[in-house]
Amino acid sequence: MAYNTGSDPTLAQQITAGFNPAMFSKGAIMHTKSALVCANAVNQNWRSQLKYGHTLTIPVFSEATTSEVTPGTRVAGQNLAGTPATITIDQWRQAPVEISDMADIENLADYMAGAQESCGFAISKYIDTTINTLFSTLSSSSPYGNDGQTMTEDIIIAIREGLRAADVPDPEKWAVIGDASMEADMYNIEKFSNSLYGAAGVAQTGMIGKVYGMKVLITQNLTDATSGSYGCILHPDAIGLVMQENPRSQLTRINDEFMTHITVDAIWGVAEIRDAFGKSFYTRSTG
Repeated sequence: MAYNTGSDPTLAQQITAGFNPAMFSKGAIMHTKSALVCANAVNQNWRSQLKYGHTLTIPVFSEATTSEVTPGTRVAGQNLAGTPATITIDQWRQAPVEISDMADIENLADYMAGAQESCGFAISKYIDTTINTLFSTLSSSSPYGNDGQTMTEDIIIAIREGLRAADVPDPEKWAVIGDASMEADMYNIEKFSNSLYGAAGVAQTGMIGKVYGMKVLITQNLTDATSGSYGCILHPDAIGLVMQENPRSQLTRINDEFMTHITVDAIWGVAEIRDAFGKSFYTRSTG
């Protein structure tokens, strides 16, 4: 609006005529982040300097058996080498952002830190997704129950019984992974709600407590079925994660484009290791 309009300017016109510049705040409101829990719930022991496209073969032992001792009789040794599991390093993702030279980078330090954090989260979320898409393939691709079901204590007991029957060890290492609808249902399970007090905050860790000694983890990053999503109760050895590169951040100056690029990338692979070491179930609703 022109300053001289032929009459006394209003206060708004005077402010506009002052050409007050828009300010870029050093503070930023981060994008809403869901809790990512799947990567920490599975086995990550096989970290190595593999290259993209390489395959890691993991021996999986079968159970030894005993035989009666008969003096003078030699019993043949057992071959405990079962069918090995393999993890192919076939995921390489990046999350880039850019800053133009028109911006004062010195004054955008908080923006750059926030951009790196946001890109790192985007990569971590994708890693979580590659893991939870395998939930429904466990136990011969047979999720427990019906799509859209309400989580109950009976469901937990039944799945736990099945894993026990399959000789899955160390139940204190098992995790129950579900979404917000499962979390709401869990509060109606007395054995869970009575042990809740003092549990870690879900926003930070994804863990809201324990039930029958198993950690209960909540994320809104599960794979959708139709009415609900695929949750899971699993031992860490059910799924393996191999990271050739942890999410790494690179700051690159591109002179001929007058840009500074921030890129976060990671290289990894995931695979089902022990099919019987986990059982998926349907949650009540999707995210």
